[in-house]
Amino acid sequence: MDHLEYFTYLLRVVEITAGLYLILIGLYTIGWFSLKSQTAVKLVSFPEISVLVAARNEEEKLEKLLEKLRDQRYPIDAFEVIIIDDHSEDHSLALVRRFIQQHRLGNFRVISAVGEGKKAALREGMNQAVGKYIAVTDADCLVSEGWLRSLARALKQPGTRMLLGPVLLHPAKNIFEKIQSLEFMSLIGSTGGAAALQLPVMSNGANMVFEKKAALEVEKFRNDSSLQSGDDVFLMEAIRKHYGSEAIRFVKDESAIVTTAPCPDIKCFIKQRMRWVSKNKHYRSVIIILPALIVFSYNFMLFSLMVLSFFYPFLALVFLLFTGLKLLVDLPLLTNSATFFRNRQYLILAFPLALIYPVYVVVSAFGGLFFRVKWKGRKQKKSR
Repeated sequence: MDHLEYFTYLLRVVEITAGLYLILIGLYTIGWFSLKSQTAVKLVSFPEISVLVAARNEEEKLEKLLEKLRDQRYPIDAFEVIIIDDHSEDHSLALVRRFIQQHRLGNFRVISAVGEGKKAALREGMNQAVGKYIAVTDADCLVSEGWLRSLARALKQPGTRMLLGPVLLHPAKNIFEKIQSLEFMSLIGSTGGAAALQLPVMSNGANMVFEKKAALEVEKFRNDSSLQSGDDVFLMEAIRKHYGSEAIRFVKDESAIVTTAPCPDIKCFIKQRMRWVSKNKHYRSVIIILPALIVFSYNFMLFSLMVLSFFYPFLALVFLLFTGLKLLVDLPLLTNSATFFRNRQYLILAFPLALIYPVYVVVSAFGGLFFRVKWKGRKQKKSR
């Protein structure tokens, strides 16, 4: 095969993956635009909600979250907060106990996890929870004072078993952090768009709510018992299988936004994404696997064009052309997501993000599939 024939085949593959990517993101964009922003209607009844927070070595950030949860505009007798200490090696446990005692919070309590890992901690917390619904966030996150009210309004829709909430990386202090925030806004847009089409593909454990009874019922449908993390997507998929996609909804409400800080450096960022990717091999649903393959395939082809352009300079133009096409496809969803999060000023970084996106997708994909990642001082267990 001569070079001309090889490049022709290469371009055909790039065109096919680009077409599939256009269809996928086009569908998610349609889904996102179809979501109506939730209106702040007056609640006449308040469902009982148990807020679970698994914490490990978070003494520097945990108190701010506790203050936000204490100040919820929600009846004190209708919600509880359970902090599950996941074998912290700092003063997290003592901090929570002191906070509860100082503020005399009868609806707050702290327990020490027996098992290891976030998933085990959350399950222990759920077993002790008294609420009909379980709301989950992370110890390094912040919620608004209207967070629980927003979730309660969304739970009023009949048949709802699980809510996917919006997450914003904030504050973003430098260009690297702002690029992360912009990229994450696009992920949340895709999450909401997919859910609106009743094709839920992503969930974020920093902001989700589910019916306790439903979560216990679908335990037998889950295949992630060997993993220490990943309680979000696997639970979502089990609920979808048992109750149908209509049981899962995205909350498009500013009051429901949960914020968490972006990674401070590239090493942290890559490790985080490798940890996410490492769970992909355990997914069984075509609804989740196919979109991931389409996104990876197109970005892998862009990465290949980038590398080959160092040896065949004319391919640099092809790379820029298809990168520009990807940006055009992404822009409507990205712009509207940034508008929802009130961060349109970050859109100026959309082109730099498009240039570096294929690199980190490929690196984190291969890294996550073939290497074990150390997280929170623990190395992930090898997949079986």
